[in-house]
Amino acid sequence: MRQLITWALSVLFFTGSLDAEIIKTSNIQEIREEITENTLILFNIAEVLMDTETSLGTQAWRKFVRARLAPQLHDELTLFVFENVPPKSPEPSTPELISELQAKGLMTFAFTSRGRHEWYGSQIPDIDLITEKLLLQIGIDFSKTELNQELSILPEVFADFYHAGVIYTTNTRDKGELLREILETTGYRPSKIIFVDDKVDSLVSVETTLDSLGIPFVGYAYSKTTEDHGNFDPLIANIQLDWLISQGQVLTDDQAMQIKDEQHSTTDLIPYFEEVVGKWNERL
Repeated sequence: MRQLITWALSVLFFTGSLDAEIIKTSNIQEIREEITENTLILFNIAEVLMDTETSLGTQAWRKFVRARLAPQLHDELTLFVFENVPPKSPEPSTPELISELQAKGLMTFAFTSRGRHEWYGSQIPDIDLITEKLLLQIGIDFSKTELNQELSILPEVFADFYHAGVIYTTNTRDKGELLREILETTGYRPSKIIFVDDKVDSLVSVETTLDSLGIPFVGYAYSKTTEDHGNFDPLIANIQLDWLISQGQVLTDDQAMQIKDEQHSTTDLIPYFEEVVGKWNERL
């Protein structure tokens, strides 16, 4: 059963908005209940469309790394992992859902905070191509969304932010702000907008924009990946990182757990992490 987020309601929502809500869900199929004709449907990529089978590469691991490394090194290391750890969809049914929406002619896009040539705070070419390649590996192809007449100008007019069905917001743009610019420039007026994101602040940003435009909105705060990795063990993730750097091998969590039991039962996490990062630095 879907759950309307009521905590901090007075902070998150405009009391005058009767056509907007944010719903917590771990089942992406629930969005079907809200789709009507001419609905615009947006999906965040990380933690909504894309996850990993391993502890390495998860949001929990990235937060662990961010708290312990300088920004540039964090960006380099997390991008290395992003490119080398095979992705999965948090729910196997998601690629089929997106294909179905596209086949019905619904405007269906990915909507990410990364840039076309930006990874966190670093300017790196072709992040868009890397992202789209990995989405294809899990059966998701947003280039199959056939743009309607109004949105047909996206590839040209919004070339800095749009490619192959993916809207790249960048760190310097608020999602709501960019969506407003797209809607006002193209003149596209959907009957409703649905947005699935794991971050409530992004959902609120879009809700705020659409409230001012008078466009009905339903946001889904997606919790599946957070729930899946609720027992995250940073030592397991760093054993996997060690093997990826040293051996070029991606260990499963079970394989890393066995190595932990055999070789790292008394290992101090932080010195070990620093040792692994040292191996990474030697590669550069």
